[in-house]
Amino acid sequence: MSEQNQDPTVDQRQSNHAYNWLDDHGQISYERLIKVAQSGSSEDIERLHELADDNNISYDDATDLQELAEEIYSAVEADKNVGVE
Repeated sequence: MSEQNQDPTVDQRQSNHAYNWLDDHGQISYERLIKVAQSGSSEDIERLHELADDNNISYDDATDLQELAEEIYSAVEADKNVGVE
């Protein structure tokens, strides 16, 4: 089977695994942050709040998640070593 005929769910799982690894190591992409904010799931909201805490970004229950994601991305871009151990 060629790569072009590969099951798209396998590709999606591989992509998700790569994104999760990057997320865990403080290298979350803008696109991933926005998707997390748009999902609105309790797990994703918790993840955004953890990232905001890690980057000293203030938020409350009324904070727009997409704006919070954008602030997180700006903070991470400003300091590439944030989240890197």
